[in-house]
Amino acid sequence: MMKTVTTDQKRRVVLPNVEPGEVFEVRESAPGHLELTKLVPAPRESLAPAEVRRRMTESGLRPRMNWESLRSVTRED
Repeated sequence: MMKTVTTDQKRRVVLPNVEPGEVFEVRESAPGHLELTKLVPAPRESLAPAEVRRRMTESGLRPRMNWESLRSVTRED
């Protein structure tokens, strides 16, 4: 059984049998023919808390001024 879907004003299509948030690759296989391929993200390992702390301390992202200096620069008096 072939199902038909219609695009709305924002060029969106509701696909049957898919869940919200699923990601698809869209490829035009021929003029007028679109092919969807469901993308499955690779599983990610969660980091141990000690590894997270180590990465945070080694990160180069650190504030260069204290809160009072930041407040004086960003507030109008």
